[in-house]
Amino acid sequence: MTNFKIPTESEFIEADGTRYAYRKFGTQDGIPVVFLVHYRGTMENWDPNMLEPIANTRPVILFDNKGVGETDGLTPTTIADMAKDTATFIKTLGLEQVDILGFSIGGMVAQELALQYGSDD
Repeated sequence: MTNFKIPTESEFIEADGTRYAYRKFGTQDGIPVVFLVHYRGTMENWDPNMLEPIANTRPVILFDNKGVGETDGLTPTTIADMAKDTATFIKTLGLEQVDILGFSIGGMVAQELALQYGSDD
């Protein structure tokens, strides 16, 4: 049973001169899961059948990477810069702790994010 509706309209936040597009849904409680999509992918590329079981128990945050989809700016040329942009996005949302789910290049960004910005706990 679905406890949420995947939003079709994006929200926007501005950080370091970039206007990031994102969509947040799912439960209100718990550690949010931030999804990092594949090369040239947008929020629209995630399968709702995959999102549903996660969103039924956790907050889910989808976003368009810098320079892709509804997010403006120039697309970074390195994984390290993509991880930096992701960290900036997460911090601008005011989130202190998140879990990351990355697919394809998003998986590489997730690993770099963990290496550079992960907790020492």
